[in-house]
Amino acid sequence: MSNDDHRRGRIQVLDGNQVQDRPATLANHPTWWREARACAMDPLYRFGLLRRFSLLGLGLGTVGCAETMWLSSARGNPTAASAEQREDEEASPDLERPWYFTGSVTADARGSGRWLAMLPYLESHLAPAQDELWPYYRPTLFQTLAPGQDTGLRGVITPIYTVEMCRAYERGRGLLSILARRGPPLDTAVIIDAPGPEAVAVGTALTAAFDPVFMFDNWPHKRGVVPSHLTLAAALYFAPLLDDLKAAPSAHRPPVFILDSNRLAPYSESADDFDNRYTIELPEAEDFRQLGIKHLLYVTGRVRQTELDDLNDGFLALANHGVDIRLFALDDFRRASGEQGCEAVREDPYLFGGDEETDRDFWDWYAPASDPTLSLPVWIGSRAHYQPTNRPSVFGRPILEPGSRPRPGRGPRTPWPSSLPSSLPSWDPSHPNGALPPHFGGGGRNGSFGRWHTSFTS
Repeated sequence: MSNDDHRRGRIQVLDGNQVQDRPATLANHPTWWREARACAMDPLYRFGLLRRFSLLGLGLGTVGCAETMWLSSARGNPTAASAEQREDEEASPDLERPWYFTGSVTADARGSGRWLAMLPYLESHLAPAQDELWPYYRPTLFQTLAPGQDTGLRGVITPIYTVEMCRAYERGRGLLSILARRGPPLDTAVIIDAPGPEAVAVGTALTAAFDPVFMFDNWPHKRGVVPSHLTLAAALYFAPLLDDLKAAPSAHRPPVFILDSNRLAPYSESADDFDNRYTIELPEAEDFRQLGIKHLLYVTGRVRQTELDDLNDGFLALANHGVDIRLFALDDFRRASGEQGCEAVREDPYLFGGDEETDRDFWDWYAPASDPTLSLPVWIGSRAHYQPTNRPSVFGRPILEPGSRPRPGRGPRTPWPSSLPSSLPSWDPSHPNGALPPHFGGGGRNGSFGRWHTSFTS
């Protein structure tokens, strides 16, 4: 589906093995979305909350006030569950697993409490600064904190800041230093494809020269296979800093697209897990041309030899239209001392390859006109000469006539699989060749895969 269709309120939903284009009405949204909305609007559900307050000895009149205060409060303090509440939790699978926030902090990246005021309007605060990038912005995750959305998160969520986020931010600063050597990177876009909290951290570090475009197109869930609530908490931590950096005067900034690599996490049919995975729709070649983008740096979290499966068709189409794509990883940035701490140390920054010489040689290997005969360090290998290839994936591949040339991103695609052949390898996100995920779609509790945006037309 095109971006224009997306803005006109069209969604693509999975019906059996067919993807159908339907209006974005309530009835056409995926089951998980309607269930969550129905739960929030169900008077019996709200009455259950009232009854818990009544157990504390409040009168009927006080109960009504307590409900109003509870619903209007942006934050709340957890209390010990009563025996009846524990029985309710056992009867409701959605309540079995509490929200958790690893690395929870009370202050944001500015050392302030500004995140609290930004929380209900996060979608607006984290939008791209340039109007021409708005069509590619996917703020679904941020919308869960908006007024009127009763996801249960607004009362419990806090910012998080972990060692992994800290390292990712410092690695992002190392990447920014490399990019700055060639002057303002006006014709170069960056894709950060790392675990959500780390991707947010790197995107923040690059915002000094790039305009962040978040592509978090799913809904958090306590039992979600994608821990997107942690990505949301990381965004709250960096929100004030992002807001300030975007406000700095700048004539033009190329985009940095921020992706959560956990979006294709492994999933099997289980009552303990909720499928809130999703896919990414990249801007097309014509979009990049209008934005003045000729080069694309694809930065993964861990070392990989290929892009994630849902990006394959898009990368093929871009390469076919002359966009130069290069691949490397955040893990390629190390400190010369060998220490992997996260504190900012001016004398010991994160360098590409962990060495001043390899950091200086980055553009010898990754410039568009770089010499392919140059010797490369073993740890880089063939990644410096990466080119997207027409490879099989769970999303199918173009079907070619004998002797015909590939038409990247076009042509018939295989139906959405209910399962994969047993001959395919099991999925391992750390596998350097990006082995295939197991079961996508089919029956059971599906999440954002019911409304993915990838085009299926030739």
